[in-house]
Amino acid sequence: MELEKKGTMSEWLSTGLFEFSHHMIYQPSTLSLIGDIDPGSLEKDFCLFDKNFHNFLFPLPHWFYSWFLSREIQARTRLNESWLKNRDPRNPSKLHQARLTLLDNHSDWLTNGDYGAFLTAFLWVSLGNTIPGVFWSLFYILQDTKALETIRQEINTHLPHFPLYLDSNDSSIEDWTPEQLDACVYLESAINETLRLVGAPFMIRKCIRPTEINLQDGRTITVKTGENLAWFGAAGHYDENLFPQPRNFVFDRFLNKKADNVVGYMPFGAGKSMCPGRFFAKYEIKTCLAMLLRYMDYKLPDTETIPSPKRARVGFGVAPPNKDVPILYRFRT
Repeated sequence: MELEKKGTMSEWLSTGLFEFSHHMIYQPSTLSLIGDIDPGSLEKDFCLFDKNFHNFLFPLPHWFYSWFLSREIQARTRLNESWLKNRDPRNPSKLHQARLTLLDNHSDWLTNGDYGAFLTAFLWVSLGNTIPGVFWSLFYILQDTKALETIRQEINTHLPHFPLYLDSNDSSIEDWTPEQLDACVYLESAINETLRLVGAPFMIRKCIRPTEINLQDGRTITVKTGENLAWFGAAGHYDENLFPQPRNFVFDRFLNKKADNVVGYMPFGAGKSMCPGRFFAKYEIKTCLAMLLRYMDYKLPDTETIPSPKRARVGFGVAPPNKDVPILYRFRT
């Protein structure tokens, strides 16, 4: 943001909102989770792999991948190999360092190839849902004047202001703390409401004994031992008995509510398959949105049309939009 502001002198810039969201979170997220690597050298391959990530989750024949996803396979291979070339980056994060130490002490767990694939999966998990999470949150907040004004007011109240032109030796600069971010309760609620609308993971369970399930319409289905059952928890997000006006964005719906305790709310899965990175993801989205709303103004097209999620990605977390939304943005003076 600092470099971009220096080059634009607060001019209006045009882009797509999803492209903008990727641009603003891809590099800081990668550096925070791993260490001093060059995220730009991985970005093109990451985007290609991410665009068709869902195709790798189906048990398709090998020839299908070779014929129709050869570019994606090559991108994944380059990503895997990049981690082996920079296995021990400078200034690694504590998380990355702990994982490296664990794997080095148990070298029999993973081959080099497995290690590269492991890091590629880690990269995707950290970004594949967070980038669209920022997109959808920003889209809904910018469409709601009251939400935008309320959230900007609490950001200015609870989060210390600092100039974008940071001097690393300036001791007066205060880092934002988790406690200060937690005080932004309207922003937290707006993110939870966004994830209610777009968070849609499948939860997979394997049947361990024959089970009969009684459906609401009176039918009964039998699940045999060894069969898998996919539960689409997000269906409950649109149950008006749980969430009145379920298709509307109500930015204060989750105000002063612990999202994990709200009945029927499952954007991160449930039970043993609940996402272990959900806390990091929520803080990451909240910090990014606070920065973007404090330091920038936006213009969206005058339309009430809400973009549809990319259908092929529904069920794997937060699906990106099926097409980008054009916006204008500029840095606030």
